[in-house]
Amino acid sequence: MSEQTQEQSAGRAGKRAGRVSELTVIAPFKPGGAERLRAKIAANPGGFHAAAKVGTLHNSRFVIIDNDTRLLFATAYDGDWDPYIDDFARLIPEVMDEFFGDLEGWPGIHDPSVKDYIASHQITADLWYVASPDATVNDVTRGQRITKALDQLLDAAQQ
Repeated sequence: MSEQTQEQSAGRAGKRAGRVSELTVIAPFKPGGAERLRAKIAANPGGFHAAAKVGTLHNSRFVIIDNDTRLLFATAYDGDWDPYIDDFARLIPEVMDEFFGDLEGWPGIHDPSVKDYIASHQITADLWYVASPDATVNDVTRGQRITKALDQLLDAAQQ
């Protein structure tokens, strides 16, 4: 890894490479929680789309593990840990409580202890690779718009 992309702390927990950070949480379900989460996922085909409102989320994964007893949630995002969690609480609180409400001890996204809850279940990656550590979600979206416009311009010039 170059000096420019050397891993750093993402804040309270996790690593950051350039402008991109990682978060991995493994937490136990309440009894029946895995089945309820699967039903919520099935009722939302295409996934966790409300998270796009946050604007700094690169990707996220919900994985039910250990014979339906625990959830592995992993994500990559722009910036530091605390502001990232604050954005979810501010922009999509209902969605957060819907998808995480079946975890044992989930205090609710607006509870002052929610950051302690998340950090207590977070596991920092031992090894993490980021292909474009200095490209934020906004950078990627802008690049896609520019590429599309350039392709349209070139196509029009060929006609």
